[in-house]
Amino acid sequence: MLYLKRLSLEDNEEIYDMLQEIDANDNGFGNSVNGMTYSEFLNWVKQQYDYDRGINMPDWMVPQSSFWLYDSEKVIGSGRLRHCLNDFLEKESGHIGYAIRKTERGKGYGNKILELLIDECRKMKINLVQISANIDNEYSNKVILCNGGVLIRESDGKNFYHVVL
Repeated sequence: MLYLKRLSLEDNEEIYDMLQEIDANDNGFGNSVNGMTYSEFLNWVKQQYDYDRGINMPDWMVPQSSFWLYDSEKVIGSGRLRHCLNDFLEKESGHIGYAIRKTERGKGYGNKILELLIDECRKMKINLVQISANIDNEYSNKVILCNGGVLIRESDGKNFYHVVL
């Protein structure tokens, strides 16, 4: 059974180990946990927990929630959902980012995590979801299209899509 679990202060080594399998910049998905010590990871979890609540964020950020994709009891991937976009994020990024751990790629998990993150957007009443992917990332572009993405523009090596809910 595939499902999303929201980041919590109880997240542990299982999440940490999965994040070590995702590059620090994985096709545009930033993963600052890659290369951290476990102790640093625990501090990062607290920071992300605050960001979910709009607390102690850098000026350029908006509140965002982090999620983990599970297949039964195994954590497979990571996703982030921005609650809204500011001018910078609308121009340069989008609402959703996700990555699948390297050992689980090519198994359809990218499609599922995006589908579930779009469902989370629906719950948050985000009616127009923006998602971007590097132009040369053929797989991510296909995943976005399969999940209802409509290409709205190309800019600086990225495709930008809208999903209307």
